Amino acid sequence: MAELKGILKISGKLGGLSFYKMNGKIIVRNPGGFDGEKIRKDEKYANVRMNASEFGRCSKFGGKLRRALQPFVKDLNDPVLHGRMAKMLYDLMKLDKLSPKGERTVQHGLLHAESATILGAFSWNTADGKRCRYDYDKRMLFFDRIPARSTKAEVTLRFINPEEGQDSLEFQDIVFEVPLPGPEFFISEDSEFNPAYEGYLKFALIRFFDGKGFQLPGKTAVVMG
Repeated sequence: MAELKGILKISGKLGGLSFYKMNGKIIVRNPGGFDGEKIRKDEKYANVRMNASEFGRCSKFGGKLRRALQPFVKDLNDPVLHGRMAKMLYDLMKLDKLSPKGERTVQHGLLHAESATILGAFSWNTADGKRCRYDYDKRMLFFDRIPARSTKAEVTLRFINPEEGQDSLEFQDIVFEVPLPGPEFFISEDSEFNPAYEGYLKFALIRFFDGKGFQLPGKTAVVMG
């Protein structure tokens, strides 16, 4: 890298060199970067191609999962959620022991016993932390912290099919209200809890409301089962 001194004011490329401004100075350097043709075909870039394929697959799955979780994800107002989800989904994909590297999938990773740990550790509302836990075996919803002024919670149990959908993943909802305050709430046995949901991703999506029925902003909780 070299620094251009004098009266010349150049930016862009000239004679195989790149000129750009940095900290008020004109910097000259040879163009760098990857050779796209080599990455696509050269055998020594095989790992790069496999990693790119898997990251792309995780990003695509993450986009579909975010759409399946609307409008609750929008409530979180997290500009970096996409990147955080992509990393979490890639960790899940690495659990796939059924497929060779480059062809691993999130769906196969979800079959691994360790997937529950990764899903449970993920923080959805980083601005507000974790407020709730939901035990799908005991059908119990636990409130560790209740927002000030909240008099009720609206809970949506959303069962999301992890198999690829056309635009977003298919899901089924069960919605109920919980009076507050109260540290826990029991969900009674109901025919709506369909055994067909076995293998689905399970979410408890909780919104809090004040005495006038207005939703409390920034307090939405997302709990994975």
